[in-house]
Amino acid sequence: MKSLTKPLLLTAALTLAFLSLHLGWWGPVTEEVLLQQLFQRHWALAWPVFIGGAVVYTALGGPRQVLAFSCGFLFGGWQGGLIGTLLTGCGAMLTMLGVHKLGFEWVRQKHAKKIELIKAVLAEDTWIWICVIRLIPVGSNLVTNIAAALSDLRPLAVFSGSLLGYLPQMLLFSFAGSGFALHDSSQLWISLGMLVFSTGLGGYLYHHGFKQRLQRFRKEHAHVPAH
Repeated sequence: MKSLTKPLLLTAALTLAFLSLHLGWWGPVTEEVLLQQLFQRHWALAWPVFIGGAVVYTALGGPRQVLAFSCGFLFGGWQGGLIGTLLTGCGAMLTMLGVHKLGFEWVRQKHAKKIELIKAVLAEDTWIWICVIRLIPVGSNLVTNIAAALSDLRPLAVFSGSLLGYLPQMLLFSFAGSGFALHDSSQLWISLGMLVFSTGLGGYLYHHGFKQRLQRFRKEHAHVPAH
């Protein structure tokens, strides 16, 4: 139940924000003015600004759910979800690239044992376990990206696993955004269905594979602290 709290609260906050815009609580500024007209009037400029801003935003730890909601509002449920997922995956790669360039040697030295544990657990079948971690709607996306970089996990495996793991939750918020843009309740029901699916799938994969592997490695490396 706790795993549902974060996405549900964020959905409620986004709902209130867009509802306030739509009802004109902020005066003449509406969601159509802020988003749709930007692409209608400045299409050539809007795309590179939106793409670059989205990648940097998620790379710095911005909630990917906000990006998915915006993509769904702009482009529709399915297309918005796919675009948002790809941009978030690129953001993860940008974070990993930044960590590799900056080195973060002091972090490697301070958390050497934890990093070795992450590397040992995720070195094999990296994309599958990264997918599982992304599916579970808890934890920090930024911390996961930094840990993956410090553990020298293969970027391509992290990228592919992240795209698959991000997709259900990104579709969830994208359909929520699309529903508010089109005033279509069916889009919101699809969004709710994606929430149940992504949470259930993530929980199942965690308890039927990842959890057992983590426990086994902790027993084999008992000297490594659990937290």
